[in-house]
Amino acid sequence: MSTEINMYLLQILQKYQSRDLINYSSALSQLKNTLQTWASSCFVEIKNSGSRAKGTAISLASDVDYLVSLTNNCHDNSGGLKAIYDSLYNKLKSNYQNVRKQNVSVRINLNGLEVDVTPGRKQSGNSNYHSLYVSKSDTWKQTNVQKHIVDISQSGRTNEIKLLKIWRELNGLDFPSIYLEYLMIDIILLNKSTSINNLSDNISYTLTELAKDVGNPLYSRVVDPATTTNILSELLNQSEKTKIIYAAKVAIRSNWSEVFY
Repeated sequence: MSTEINMYLLQILQKYQSRDLINYSSALSQLKNTLQTWASSCFVEIKNSGSRAKGTAISLASDVDYLVSLTNNCHDNSGGLKAIYDSLYNKLKSNYQNVRKQNVSVRINLNGLEVDVTPGRKQSGNSNYHSLYVSKSDTWKQTNVQKHIVDISQSGRTNEIKLLKIWRELNGLDFPSIYLEYLMIDIILLNKSTSINNLSDNISYTLTELAKDVGNPLYSRVVDPATTTNILSELLNQSEKTKIIYAAKVAIRSNWSEVFY
């Protein structure tokens, strides 16, 4: 595709770049102190996670993600992971306004800055694996945030991922970032050029693939490489995938300025 389209997409990336956190440094520092106090003797560390750590942050989605790493035996005899999750929610609720539960995290709003805090018990041994409570299904899952950060940040696909996340947000689609990211790097754009000169070609190809009625990558099995029992492609149901397909069909019939604006 033309250089002009590539330039336009780079302008869109600039428009929706993640915000500077300099004005929130004091509030974030206070939040970290609150989290460490809450964790008490269970505290291991607070890890930067999510899109900022991966290099895929945009201003339309969550601004900051923290994983509060806790000892392996934290709350073993008093409710386990669910008790940890509920305790964190209650602590943040008592200290901040605009606090809400999400699937594995608790989101707070710091004067317009959205922060997702996820509590996780660090598994025993010299490992980056953590056990998280999953509130929607009242169960738990294993994850490795550090592996996700390395996989995505070094994939050469961060610009494409950010553009698809922008498209997701502009269309109000339910498309979990972890699923979107691995779908793109492991299936849709596998073996495609990572050159910035191919940005528009890669995005056009991605939307065309997502618009397919037959052979749509949304129906491929996508597995979390950190935890093979975590099937990322099962995070969305048929109805949610149908909405993505419909939005992609509209996109491939539209001008670039109507897809990204």
